[in-house]
Amino acid sequence: MRRSPFLTALVAVAWFLLVPGCDEPDEEFLGDTSFKITQTCDELGNCDPECEDTWCEVCEDSNPPEEGGCWITGIGYVIDANGRDNFGGNGMPMKHSYIRGEWEHVDHATGVKLHGKVQYLYCRHVEEPGPGQPSGPDHNFNINQAYYGGPGRRYTPGVGWEEGFWFDVMAEDHGEPGKTDEYFFSMRPMGPGGQAGAELYATGGVLGGGNFQIHPPNAGHPFTEGEVPAWVPLQP
Repeated sequence: MRRSPFLTALVAVAWFLLVPGCDEPDEEFLGDTSFKITQTCDELGNCDPECEDTWCEVCEDSNPPEEGGCWITGIGYVIDANGRDNFGGNGMPMKHSYIRGEWEHVDHATGVKLHGKVQYLYCRHVEEPGPGQPSGPDHNFNINQAYYGGPGRRYTPGVGWEEGFWFDVMAEDHGEPGKTDEYFFSMRPMGPGGQAGAELYATGGVLGGGNFQIHPPNAGHPFTEGEVPAWVPLQP
């Protein structure tokens, strides 16, 4: 079965990715690596690898892991009234209390895409199953709902890429293999002063395929206190 250009542009959770022209991660850099968008692809499926590793340096001044934080990885799709929407990317706290990550959402019915930078991440527990921590037993980790988002650019067929947008995601990890995980995505314009406009697009539901994983904090991705934007309501 032929994979779509979008899926070709994504790599699942991995320790590292070697792309021609990229050096192996330096052994003195410790910590976890994680899912990342590794290639930029055009509509014909021609892809240009991007050389950026996700190794995290563990320093003495890093924030210590604490219960309540998380980092997230995901890839998959949902089926809505217009058809199939694919998604993929990651979001993670880094040392010195900042968030990094990238996210992409593609609406195949319209051809509209959003590629954004994860700027906030908020994690919590709700009274639902999950998460079933994927990298080993951790009976004290019960975070199963994550909110994240940030600035992005939108691609519209016939128009091309435009800056000045914002995306928000609410996702739930209900355990492996991800068949009951949930994903909700929305997009809105952002004014020059950073004010959020009205919601332009929203979709989501139980995954039609793929997996969303919420990971416990560690020395490489330490706990960082997060909060959601004023326009994002917390869901039960």
